[in-house]
Amino acid sequence: MKLKRVVKRATANMPGVQAEVKQAWVDARRLGERAMFAVSGPPAPSTAILLASSGRSGSTWLGDMLAAAPGVQQIFEPLDPRNAEQYRRLMAWPPGLTSSAFKRQYLRPNADAPQWAAFWEDVLRGRVRTYLTDYSRTSFFPRRFLIKTIRANMMLGFVARNFGPGQVFLMRHPAAVVNSMFHRVRAPWPADVRDLLAQEALVADYLRPWVSELERVSNAFEALAVWWAVENRVALDQLQNTPHYLIFYEWLSLRPRQEISELTRWLQMPEDAVPDTLLHRYSRTTSKKQRQRPGEDVMVRLSAWQRELSAEEQRIVQTWVERMAIPWYGEDVLPSASSGARGVK
Repeated sequence: MKLKRVVKRATANMPGVQAEVKQAWVDARRLGERAMFAVSGPPAPSTAILLASSGRSGSTWLGDMLAAAPGVQQIFEPLDPRNAEQYRRLMAWPPGLTSSAFKRQYLRPNADAPQWAAFWEDVLRGRVRTYLTDYSRTSFFPRRFLIKTIRANMMLGFVARNFGPGQVFLMRHPAAVVNSMFHRVRAPWPADVRDLLAQEALVADYLRPWVSELERVSNAFEALAVWWAVENRVALDQLQNTPHYLIFYEWLSLRPRQEISELTRWLQMPEDAVPDTLLHRYSRTTSKKQRQRPGEDVMVRLSAWQRELSAEEQRIVQTWVERMAIPWYGEDVLPSASSGARGVK
């Protein structure tokens, strides 16, 4: 990691050189992978692990834990528009639109979308790779890929139907997610409800009863609440009757060893795949402010949104949770699910 920082600083004023150096870094660290795949071929898409969630739900933390398993190479956010030109074209991503923007695609599980199928095959076979996707080299000779993404919630059924990877879906309380996206960043994540209403199939399948309410959404906070509710409703529906594992951020935070052991067992990983040191380590996307409170009680941290959001903001989040009929999350901090996780074979 120190060498990366040295290279970044040395080439800070030379963007062309920096891009070449970064690409050379990725290529050098993939030599073992390429040599192995030249003999045995890359892992099949069905062997991949697809870790999906809304942003700010803890997926970086969980992804780093799962990537500690032997033979697993994490591919970090291959649907980030900075990492895939093919994805930018499919999304018609405008120049200058930031990578954090809430521009997400809805696909019906049975959609006839050969271009999307081709893209997802590239992702699951490990062909969409950049300096950012491979920032952490977790296996020199990978036998399976871990695809970590916050932009696939409304395509999970399509991916399952066409490729059948092991799907892990992570959920966190929507009030905590929206609070993180809106209040705990320098600028709120740029969600726009018009990007939902512009998708005819999504409107027909999910949004028709709420079109008039959605058209009246005018502030960034409510837009984030809407987006969370819609993309999680779609994800839960598309995962029904599909092999997947649902895990809750709150239970993972409160009893990490139990939760991660059950998940790795479902993924057929070794029991000791995740070392204890990773269970309580801060995610690399955790803010510096949070890192300065290492001794903070877990429940105090999980309930921060109750203190930091106004009563009106909490009402807005809960309104859209109820409209989209999202189970498990309400006014309480913890999910109402009696167990910490649910696996479906």
